[in-house]
Amino acid sequence: MPETDWFPGSTLPDRQGYFEVEFDTGETEITRYGLLGWEPEQDRGRIKRWRGLDPNIEAAEMQRESAVRGNSDSLIG
Repeated sequence: MPETDWFPGSTLPDRQGYFEVEFDTGETEITRYGLLGWEPEQDRGRIKRWRGLDPNIEAAEMQRESAVRGNSDSLIG
């Protein structure tokens, strides 16, 4: 099964990276799965299902987060 197919929320990815996640509230977002689990923690509801992103979209998300973290001091003020 390709990683871009939906997987049940009761399962976990076999790698770290960015994934599209759907919550039981019906909301979806791109979020990161890392050493500590889903980031940020599941404060928006239970994860209903998730799927991997297209490699180009995942690469763009990594660049976006790196840019935000690199400019965090100027964003804060």
